[in-house]
Amino acid sequence: MSSSPLYLDPIVIPLVTGETVLDVGCGLGRWGNLIQANYWEAGLEKSPLVDGIDAFQGNVEFCSQQQVYRHVWHQVMPSSLSGQWDTVLACEIIEHIEQAKVEEFLNTLESAAKKRVIISTPNYPCFREGLDTVVGFNDFEAHLSYVPRSYFRDRGYKIVGAGLRKWTKYPGLLIEKLIAPWKPGFESISRLIPIFADSIVAYKDV
Repeated sequence: MSSSPLYLDPIVIPLVTGETVLDVGCGLGRWGNLIQANYWEAGLEKSPLVDGIDAFQGNVEFCSQQQVYRHVWHQVMPSSLSGQWDTVLACEIIEHIEQAKVEEFLNTLESAAKKRVIISTPNYPCFREGLDTVVGFNDFEAHLSYVPRSYFRDRGYKIVGAGLRKWTKYPGLLIEKLIAPWKPGFESISRLIPIFADSIVAYKDV
């Protein structure tokens, strides 16, 4: 899958917990590398063992050549996972799942987690087709669904906003223009008030 926005890093990494992590939709290995280099931000004494899965074979082959993953394998979600991990991480992945299969996908992630599930996703509908990537055209890059904040809250997730939303319609465009001089401050506010956020991070202890 595509790489996640940079503003997710300081929110997601401190939420990682335990000695093992499953990186769902590992893409080109962004989160595996970040976890290995920044595990101390999560209060961990050493880097956890990270496994990765991805629906696109090109990504699997790319990540398999890196030294950050214990195991990497091809798997199209939702499908059953063999094993459990302390943290199950799915950044910018759920929007690639068909709308009718979102619940099944979340059930699978929660069953595979021993301690925590961490999910990030756009905070608004942003449907699109597949994309050309550095390892080839990837049909799995298509955005097929939108999962609102309320859905996660109903499942017991805590929500943190990330980044500042880019509005395309009024009155959002007017609000964006008015707050432009104070944009950095509003990006911090979006963590506490996710309605202003570009993406959300939803996490749940199981």
